[in-house]
Amino acid sequence: MASRGGCVRVVVLVFLAPILIGLGAWFFSNLSRVVNHDTTDGVIVDLIRGTDSDGDASYTPVYEYEVDGETYRYRSAVSYGGVLVPDLGDRRTMLYNPADPTDARVHNLFLLIWLPLILMAVPVLIVVAVFWGMRRRQRLADAAPPWADEGQVPAPTPEWPLPQPDADGTPAATAPSTTIEATFMGTEPSQMDAAGNVRYRVKARTEIDGKLHRFRSEWVDEDPTLYYMQHGNKVEVRIDPADPSSYEVTLPPSD
Repeated sequence: MASRGGCVRVVVLVFLAPILIGLGAWFFSNLSRVVNHDTTDGVIVDLIRGTDSDGDASYTPVYEYEVDGETYRYRSAVSYGGVLVPDLGDRRTMLYNPADPTDARVHNLFLLIWLPLILMAVPVLIVVAVFWGMRRRQRLADAAPPWADEGQVPAPTPEWPLPQPDADGTPAATAPSTTIEATFMGTEPSQMDAAGNVRYRVKARTEIDGKLHRFRSEWVDEDPTLYYMQHGNKVEVRIDPADPSSYEVTLPPSD
């Protein structure tokens, strides 16, 4: 069975490929016209009145131009309205086919070259955005922790190395520690589990002996951001003075 991503790619290509091919054909046809056709002066001799889609008046210019002593007329494919309406007698450069002088266009590089290129860029950008988005989602999925595929939220796991009892069952001495203040750097949410639950862990950092250390707490059920904002964005962290990578973030008291 085809993957969802593969189906999306096929749909995007099926719908956009014909549009891109049509725009490309239009562009190369216009480019050939600009390169291979001759030019002559044209003058607007008539403005044919019409209406646009909103019912407002629009005007289509009719150009008159001369080739080898013969006079020809060309009705523009573009209509203008408002302040863009040209005046009778305005002159324009015309492109015409030497083998058939009736085949003519106004020499307008924006309409002939730049407009097709701009329109061609739209489907290209859509394809790039779709494929990039799908690739990014795939990378995120590949990088997801193992519990993400199981619809589970990780249970809290203390990062502080808890002392183990001696072989005879005597409780071990508590590990040496000191409490420092670190700067609250926000919370990191887990992925949502099958029941719609999200858990959070605190991120903090501080400098110790000129070196930046980062800390993360165990997972908690409620987002503690507001608590830390109300307490000066400071987080207490219990660390091993000999090894700051061994630590335990002090979390807000439970209600």
